[in-house]
Amino acid sequence: MTRAAAPSRTTSTKGTTAALIALTAASCLQVVDPTANNIAIVGASVDLDMSSSQRAFAASIGTLALAASILTTGALGDRLGRRKVMLAGLLVAVAGGVVTAVAPSTGIFMLGRAVTGIGIAASFGLSFALLREVLPDKIPKAVAFWLAGQTAAALVLGVVAGWMAGLGWRYGYLTLPIVAVVAFLMCMRGLPEAKADTVGPFDYLGLSSVAVALIGVIYGLSNASTYGWGSSQVIIPAAIGVVAFVVFIWWEARIPAPAFPVKLFKDPELAGSVATGFSFNMWQAVVMIQLSMLWQYVYRYEPLQVSLGQLPMSLAMVVGAIVAGRLLSKGVSAATNLIVGHVLLIGTMVLFGFSTTSSPYIFFALPMIVGGFARMLNETTMGQFFVSKPPPSLTGAMASSKTAIGQTSFALGTALSSTLLFGAYGRGIADAFAQANVEPAQQGIYTGIIQTYVSGGDLSDYDPALVQQVVDKASTTFVDAFDSTMFTIAGFLAIFAVISTIFFARATRLRKAGLLVDGPIAADEPTPSTGSTNT
Repeated sequence: MTRAAAPSRTTSTKGTTAALIALTAASCLQVVDPTANNIAIVGASVDLDMSSSQRAFAASIGTLALAASILTTGALGDRLGRRKVMLAGLLVAVAGGVVTAVAPSTGIFMLGRAVTGIGIAASFGLSFALLREVLPDKIPKAVAFWLAGQTAAALVLGVVAGWMAGLGWRYGYLTLPIVAVVAFLMCMRGLPEAKADTVGPFDYLGLSSVAVALIGVIYGLSNASTYGWGSSQVIIPAAIGVVAFVVFIWWEARIPAPAFPVKLFKDPELAGSVATGFSFNMWQAVVMIQLSMLWQYVYRYEPLQVSLGQLPMSLAMVVGAIVAGRLLSKGVSAATNLIVGHVLLIGTMVLFGFSTTSSPYIFFALPMIVGGFARMLNETTMGQFFVSKPPPSLTGAMASSKTAIGQTSFALGTALSSTLLFGAYGRGIADAFAQANVEPAQQGIYTGIIQTYVSGGDLSDYDPALVQQVVDKASTTFVDAFDSTMFTIAGFLAIFAVISTIFFARATRLRKAGLLVDGPIAADEPTPSTGSTNT
């Protein structure tokens, strides 16, 4: 039986409810930011005159920056102190939110979103890592509290973000700096500090290559709806990203002190958790972003109505985290929790694919409730492994890697669903013009009507009958594109579910054979794939 690595150094006492609440407050940035961005991005894209490709990239650049910097902030936390770097991240997030809110141009807007993502990377990833210092003997309970708390806060913060975005998109982006300031004040006292006793050289090549990989892949995907999947604008950056990712994996596997401990992912529970993370984060990205657009474009929901409409999903997520924590504490296997979660997530995505232009709110509410519960059932189950499995010296890096996986999959879900939806919508509109033999000059008029309608502009200069005809056709086309996107994403979720199930079935076999037990994996020892035992 292998010996676990030595515990990391702490400079304060562990484990109070106040500390858990403070860490949960720091994690709330990652919850409120997507909500505010999903609502406010519509107004920002119109006001700043963004193209379709700019709009898709602007919607995901904050998440991209978070994913690209999360491993760096985790490595810095292990070296400089996880609490210290987390507090710095909160201040960076404040600065990024303010820059976004006052942005006079698309470039400044994207800069603000990128800075915001970097700040959230430090605050969110390291708040997760510090759970191990607060409740080292009750990690499932700590993870469940952290997830349920941040989701419960989102019930209130989502309404606030929607209300502020209703006043103007710039006010919507000020929601995050306000939350970050409150979290900073809460985290100033009562939190334990922790960092690794010994660290190797800073992994510049590894951290740089993964940043290039993520930026290349996401940027390429964001161009697909405008230029097509076979265009150079998609293929070149995506290819650069794939090559950089290969370099990253090769480098991390061969150096003695990697920023991302890839060898630990030979553990089947960690490997299966990666697939699980891709599944539930992609589900949430699609529901939060594309459903928000559907409600605003087709059903004419106001920003506050969007926030209120998504509240049942958030409430179900709170319940899901609590239930998952209790099930795990009572000995229900992770594999059982995850299978149930996967089936429910796929089923809800399929149900969304049957939307029509007249679907009532309850049609969306029920799948959101079920999906929200299932999403948190899976995340709570997954999260415990990323806190309990790594050796203490790599807690920051591994906690950040969990967040990197989540945010990368969220960004990919955003980019993929956006390109699928708007690509299908563009083709549908073009086919409608062709079938109606609409002249190019008239196409321009119809397109102007659609754009004015979406932005809430004045349509009094157009013939009302023509406006209704064009809007009805555009709405039908958008819903058709939305439905096809939901079915396609459901297929991706099914693939991840199968991969996750295979890995956890293998973990069950290893545990029955006595080759896999709970506890940290020693960083310098072989993993279960070689037949060794972990403690």
